[in-house]
Amino acid sequence: MFNFSSGLLAGQHDNQKERAPPSRPTPVTFPSLVPPEPSLLSPPPSWTEAPSGISAPFLNLRKPSDVTVDTLALLNVSFQPQCDFETLLSSVSNTAESHLPPKSWLDPPEQKEPSPSVPGVQLLSSGRRVPDRNEFYVRAKELFFKNEDAFSNLTRKANGERVPLRLAHFRKFWEGLDNLAYYWDDSLDEYLPPKPAAEVEADNGAELTSKPHLGSPQNEEPRKKAKIEASGNETVTEPARTPASPISSSMAIPSRPVPPKLPWAMNMTPQSSIPVDLSKGAYKGYRIGNGAEMPDQYRLDCVRAFLDPIAWAFGVTLMPHRRPPVLIMEHVRFPVRMSTVAWRGPQDRMKARQGWVEGPVMGIQCRQDTNFGSTGDLQAESVLDAIRELGGMLLVAQERAREGKTEQKCGEGKWWTSKHRWGGGPGGEVGEANGASDETSTPKIEEKAAVRNRLGAKERRRPTPAENWKVIRAGNPLWDPKVVYEAIGKDQSVEWDDIFMVSSLNHHISVLKLRVHPLYIGYITDGTLPKDTPSDPNWCSPQLQRTRWFDLFDVEDRKEAMRGIWGLMSYLLRGREKADIAMQDA
Repeated sequence: MFNFSSGLLAGQHDNQKERAPPSRPTPVTFPSLVPPEPSLLSPPPSWTEAPSGISAPFLNLRKPSDVTVDTLALLNVSFQPQCDFETLLSSVSNTAESHLPPKSWLDPPEQKEPSPSVPGVQLLSSGRRVPDRNEFYVRAKELFFKNEDAFSNLTRKANGERVPLRLAHFRKFWEGLDNLAYYWDDSLDEYLPPKPAAEVEADNGAELTSKPHLGSPQNEEPRKKAKIEASGNETVTEPARTPASPISSSMAIPSRPVPPKLPWAMNMTPQSSIPVDLSKGAYKGYRIGNGAEMPDQYRLDCVRAFLDPIAWAFGVTLMPHRRPPVLIMEHVRFPVRMSTVAWRGPQDRMKARQGWVEGPVMGIQCRQDTNFGSTGDLQAESVLDAIRELGGMLLVAQERAREGKTEQKCGEGKWWTSKHRWGGGPGGEVGEANGASDETSTPKIEEKAAVRNRLGAKERRRPTPAENWKVIRAGNPLWDPKVVYEAIGKDQSVEWDDIFMVSSLNHHISVLKLRVHPLYIGYITDGTLPKDTPSDPNWCSPQLQRTRWFDLFDVEDRKEAMRGIWGLMSYLLRGREKADIAMQDA
């Protein structure tokens, strides 16, 4: 009757039913970086002294442990302390902070209150009108629900006399958060000791006596979360769990040594000299595993479902790269992690149907790294995580810098992509012919291609490797042909561009901003330093700022994260004012 998502775990595990214990919960930790000191007024010595350019040290990286502080120092980034959304947007421009919704928007709006609008801006750059307070609140109010109430609503579980919640815009987010809860939410963890042998035999005997026939529907386990019911004249002696009832602390329970991946149980005082078999313990709670075991796709689905309703209000869609995301450093392409990207939809409906997008607006990067510092070297793990974040942001910066440019394919215009060449040695070209030339093999190929089947159509066949080798052409294009690259939201009065990215770890998100100069992007891409001295001496050092980590399980953090991302979208998608248009035309 209901079409649930195939990856939805809601209702498949009852948090009040005893089952095999899951693995030890993963502690929530984050990187703690001590950044290297950047060179601000002049390029670092490694740029000018190294004859092979900036790409050579990155080519020597073979494994994650090869990334060190010196690798991070090559990028010469200035790390700023954590800040709130007001500080983050005010550092972009003087008018950016005005796009941030006030905290009063989190309260229900009055019926007669006029719809506020951004002064001087009537339409967004996407062609849509500016979303007002009512559109903000109708989405934000779905984040105010308690987690257990929203999870119960997903499974149609009765929740007393409360009115069922209406989940519309953020329904997929709650489904994704429920999936995260089965790996991260240890608030109801209760580990039960193994039962004595006599009690286990008595339970098995009672189970065999009261076991129904195999074809009886009572033998089937209910799909949805349901309360434990009494059967026959039995009395349920288990008390109902309340928030005030004590539960075992999951952090004080040692792990069971064997088997390695099976669950663990609470530490018990042995009643005799015989060791207790902890493998027969039981568990009650949300989790079926720990955060390290959670599929990475669950995190991406939850974060994307959190950003989707905000992006839709501004005519922005979230879509991953259709070609492998790679960061270009001189002649080398380095693969980087970019989970998905926010793109602006074109105003032309025909181009929108054909899959055209504009941008990018900002990037979204979800990483599966957990338990930072467990190896004993938190600094090394933090450096590696910072390199991954910077790689994604520099990729977005390169794509935004392509505005108004055309791609030059690798080898385009060179003689080796326009002239046939073969030395004429024995065996023919690429060795497929018997004579000294491959001319005799050409008629056979054409004759074979002209064979017709019974339906009258030419026989379809794939070209042979020898035929592919003979084709002379430039390298495959790197740019997406259906993307109109544009620096959306860039302040036209300054040279610097502001790159935004949503970063996710554990069950948290953080917003990053990288202020980067076009000459820096040119040096990273081409490896050439500017010939003339730039007017801004700080061009060689991008500035990185970030917010704190917002917990998606926490109501207040969800409110603040949505308010900040809404203001960020409002600023980036703002309509172009007359002054900006006149400055660009000039």
